[in-house]
Amino acid sequence: MKKIPVFLLALILSTPILAQNFLVLEKMGTKKRYEYHLHEQIELQLKTDDYFSRVTLLSLADSSIITENQVIDFSSIYAVRLNKSTGFLKYSGPILMLAGATLLAIDVVNQTAVQGGEYQSSTGIYIASASLMGVGAAFTFAGRDKVKLKKWWRLRTVDI
Repeated sequence: MKKIPVFLLALILSTPILAQNFLVLEKMGTKKRYEYHLHEQIELQLKTDDYFSRVTLLSLADSSIITENQVIDFSSIYAVRLNKSTGFLKYSGPILMLAGATLLAIDVVNQTAVQGGEYQSSTGIYIASASLMGVGAAFTFAGRDKVKLKKWWRLRTVDI
């Protein structure tokens, strides 16, 4: 009977040993963060490379990633590719910006060449064209799929 409380006490005191650590990519000053757990794949671009390499996180140290065949220091990482799906935003942004510019160009051609008069500005066309180009620009920047580790973004390890 005395063994059960001793066993429970030993179990409670040994829980920090079972802690996990994971990699966090975070933007300082905001709540934006991406978590990468052990045995998960991550795509990195090193400062010495022009391409992204996919590596599997086997272990994490304080300031480095341990993979199958190398140890990558955080200071040698140039960019990290995000795991989010941004296909719609990536392609619809430039299309919307092109549609806004095309709308304005069609209005100019319509008024000058087709109707045979000189161009008179229309605030409705300007608003529609600017709206399409603005939404397209917002979609383009929201559809970004990689983060450069510069002054605002950083990598760190977190222990649970």
